[in-house]
Amino acid sequence: MVRWYLDDDDEDEYEDDVLKPERLLQRTDRGAGWHHVQQLMHGADQQCYDILRMNQRTFQDLCKMLATRCGLKETNNVYIEEGVAMFLEVVGQDKTVRVIAERYQRSLDTVKRKLEEVLSVLLKFAADVLKLEDGEFTRVCPALRDDDRYWPCFKDCIGALDGTHISVRPPKRNEEAYRGRKQEPTMNVLAICNFDMKFIYAYVGVPDRAHDTKVLTYCARNEPFFPHPPNGKYYLVDAGYPTRIGYLGQYRRVRYHLDQFNRGGPPTNSREVFNRRHSSLRSVIERTFGVWKAKWRILDRRHPKYGLIKWIKLVTATMALQNFIRDSHREDNDFVRWQRREEYHTHGREREKDGDEDEEKWNDDEDN
Repeated sequence: MVRWYLDDDDEDEYEDDVLKPERLLQRTDRGAGWHHVQQLMHGADQQCYDILRMNQRTFQDLCKMLATRCGLKETNNVYIEEGVAMFLEVVGQDKTVRVIAERYQRSLDTVKRKLEEVLSVLLKFAADVLKLEDGEFTRVCPALRDDDRYWPCFKDCIGALDGTHISVRPPKRNEEAYRGRKQEPTMNVLAICNFDMKFIYAYVGVPDRAHDTKVLTYCARNEPFFPHPPNGKYYLVDAGYPTRIGYLGQYRRVRYHLDQFNRGGPPTNSREVFNRRHSSLRSVIERTFGVWKAKWRILDRRHPKYGLIKWIKLVTATMALQNFIRDSHREDNDFVRWQRREEYHTHGREREKDGDEDEEKWNDDEDN
């Protein structure tokens, strides 16, 4: 289950999340958008993957699912596939609304409305998909059972838990709470994943200054849908969290990270052996964050265009999309690449992008 952090000051802004009229973009080719989508759906599969961040069959299945399961409808001569493609280009390529309007030859108002409709149904889908599957904690995980490094020592492990930071544009009245050690505003995202690199829980939007342990303690005590480990089962956590029942950490003051063993040689005692295997297994959460941020390039922006409430929604939607792609059971280049990596320290933010103050924004006044 995914949950959002909204303090008292945020609630009024959340209710005020409405569209405002914008000047129209002059359209020269009314069929350009649908032609573009047809090219993506029926042209080269690699082109579809590069632009929409998923292959053609997965995209078609996504459109069908959003229509039949979540109620997405085509309106104003905009087909479902066109609206979904617009949204995927926004989050997958970090495109502005104005760029999308020009590419699809639609008015700014139409693009914003379609993006809002797709986002709304994706949030409805997220409520169903970002959670435990029935019987997930009782099944034997093949990733553990088939690997001598982990079986039977970690046979009761059910996933990994960690926090990651996403840049935000915080509300001005509460800006300082979101500034971290580097003075850049970020929010803390607590996530739990299984060994299939799918998110099974997320708590999104906590200000940067909230410590990881404090966020976990709050969620475990107060969130009704928090997936508590059953008796005898546990999540893997890193040194940022205390070892307690249901949460297994590493040995302290002993080599842990994989690059330490790569530079300093193999483990020399039982505690180092344990830490080496713990680190390797726990890297699934790092790799899950890695593929998530690599696939949805909007998350890599150092200075987000959107206010906090809109941003929380977009972050949640991309997590749901990641789970859908994984559930498609089709080979995905991003997942293949990240499955091969055992460790990932930077949580995906590798470059800084300059903010563009003149870019057209989509519902971006609710948080100021």
